[in-house]
Amino acid sequence: MHRRALLTTQPNPDARHDYLVELSGEPAPGTRLTLRYVPDRLVAVPDAFAAYLASVAADGTLEGMALAVLDDVNNELVPRWAEVTAERAAPVPHRVLVEDRQPNWDNPHLFSRMRRI
Repeated sequence: MHRRALLTTQPNPDARHDYLVELSGEPAPGTRLTLRYVPDRLVAVPDAFAAYLASVAADGTLEGMALAVLDDVNNELVPRWAEVTAERAAPVPHRVLVEDRQPNWDNPHLFSRMRRI
C-alpha cells in the first residue's frame, strides 16, 4: 500500500474559516514529527495519522521525512498552509522545518497568534 493511502481525509466541517490543526507523533523511536496546517476543503483523520507516520519512517533522514510528509499533505489534503517539523535529540540535536502555502493565501492575524515551536 502506498503511504499516501494511509493519510485518510474527511470533509472540512466549515471551510469558510481559517483555523489551525496540529497532529504529531513518533514515526521512529526518538524521532518526533509535527504537522500543523490550515485546512481548505479536507482535514486529516487523526486516528489514521499514526499509521501514516509509521510508513514515513522508511524515508530515514529528518529532511526526507519532513519533505515526504509535506509532499503527501499537499497532494492529499491541499491545505491553505502547512508546516512539518521533524526532530531528534540524539546523537546531536537536529531539527528540520519545512513550510508551504497556497498561492495568494495569507492570514497574518492567525499567524500572529500561533505559538512557535
